[in-house]
Amino acid sequence: EDRRVALVSFTGSTTVGRKVGERVAARLGKSLLELGGNNAVIVDETANLDLAVPAVVFGSVGTAGQRCTTTRRVLVHTARLKEFEERLVHAYKQVKIGDPLESGTLIGPLIDTGAVERFKKALDAARAAGGEVLCGGKVLDRPGNFVEPAIVRAKNGWDIVQTETFAPVLYLIPVQSLDEAIQMQNASAHGLSSALFTDRLQAAETFLSAIGSDCGIAN
Repeated sequence: EDRRVALVSFTGSTTVGRKVGERVAARLGKSLLELGGNNAVIVDETANLDLAVPAVVFGSVGTAGQRCTTTRRVLVHTARLKEFEERLVHAYKQVKIGDPLESGTLIGPLIDTGAVERFKKALDAARAAGGEVLCGGKVLDRPGNFVEPAIVRAKNGWDIVQTETFAPVLYLIPVQSLDEAIQMQNASAHGLSSALFTDRLQAAETFLSAIGSDCGIAN
């Protein structure tokens, strides 16, 4: 049996990463695993929505939500929630779904039928918890595993919100303050990346400090 030590680098979901780690360990290999994320974007009451909305759309829809740094939660101050929600839904409705090799396409297919089923089950679970699907959520009747990216009004503590789906489902969550948003963002078993949109220097410094985000950038 070949027991040579090799380094395996892997980027993907936690579930698949655990299997990769077990397989590599069984042959005494070494692995470097960058696993899943439940990545959040915070939009505070001073945020420039001309910047925030396109960034959230690209972060949540690009690669059909099948990236470890996909934006999965957006924590929005209640003072901006209505305006942000309206602009985000409008932007989602403009997203072109199709062949990712074609110019103008933003979202391609999911990897397989299993991913489509996980997408559907996640939305069913969100609805059962009390969530409202604001747009998207349909499986397209065409060859390939194409779906409409979905936005769901949700609460951070729901099991489905804290579960990695690896599909284009974005949870829209209201917050009352930056401190609350940071606490919610950090309260996840899948950290990895985060971001803050603010026009307040003090908020950006807090976010980037030792009491702020576990990992992230301020815009």
